[in-house]
Amino acid sequence: MKKLSIAVSVMLSAVAAYGATVNWSATIDTGVIDTGGAALTAGNYIRIGYFGTLSDAQVATNALTLSGISTLNSDFHEFANSTIGAGFGGNAGGFNAASAKLYSSLPGFDTSTQHQIYFWALKATNNTTLANALSTTTQTAIGFIPKANLPGWQFPSATPTDTNVTSIEISEFANVNRLFQAGTFVAAGSPSLDGIFGASNHAVQLAAVAPVPEPSVLAFLGMAAFATAAARRRKRG
Repeated sequence: MKKLSIAVSVMLSAVAAYGATVNWSATIDTGVIDTGGAALTAGNYIRIGYFGTLSDAQVATNALTLSGISTLNSDFHEFANSTIGAGFGGNAGGFNAASAKLYSSLPGFDTSTQHQIYFWALKATNNTTLANALSTTTQTAIGFIPKANLPGWQFPSATPTDTNVTSIEISEFANVNRLFQAGTFVAAGSPSLDGIFGASNHAVQLAAVAPVPEPSVLAFLGMAAFATAAARRRKRG
């Protein structure tokens, strides 16, 4: 009887362990380019997930600084990560990933809502680990196509079906004229709609990330602020 109970428990656990598969890629010409217009080099990290509390405006603002990248990461619920070149012959600019995950393996991932899928690319000086890439990011791009416009850009529901699969392609950011699709949000390298998508066809361009000031610079700024405050006090006196 005990053995039967254990077997039934294991079967129920397996049924309840719902998951999803997201096929995500950038395989049409050059999918991701750096600020200079060159294909993003292989080995740089890419991610998909959703932001828990930050608004899109806050995401766009924080994407511009290294300290902001840390803020974004703290609020980001990652579904999967990969690297440029993976599944793409190790070539720059593109990737082809199929990420199958059990939701139970993603602590804090909200399965009660079919969250919007955000795509996040990072260009870093140290790509040995994702943590190192985040702390040494020099360029980044974050984007999505609203799930209301393209339902594939949402994480599948946590239900026991055989269709918990969705597919997204970075080229979907652009229409036939290489302009952003209506409503598309991207924190990226060009303020003009057509600037993101270059001659390489349907490429998402990264934006420069401001580095953290050196300690000597911070000290200088502190001294300058002190001197300014002292001068103001003398004038009032």
